[in-house]
Amino acid sequence: MKRQSARDADFHRGPRIDAIPVVGVGGLIFAIGVAVMFVGGLPIAKWFFIASVPAGFLALVTIRLFRTLRPRTEVEEIQLNVGRQTREP
Repeated sequence: MKRQSARDADFHRGPRIDAIPVVGVGGLIFAIGVAVMFVGGLPIAKWFFIASVPAGFLALVTIRLFRTLRPRTEVEEIQLNVGRQTREP
């Protein structure tokens, strides 16, 4: 039998966060809650969060504009469809 040390005896082997299934709207609420707790627990993270939100929106707008202003060429369309199975009647 393995002998437990005092340190191991005090360690609680409770539920792991990665074992909790979270999907849908509940998952979104959970993710926002974890982000708020993280930012609240680490004050320096607040500035990273404040800077990352506008940077994310700027990246979104840039990608959308790029795709709108530059339509796909015929070669790109063919490359995108490689490997897709089509039904022929």
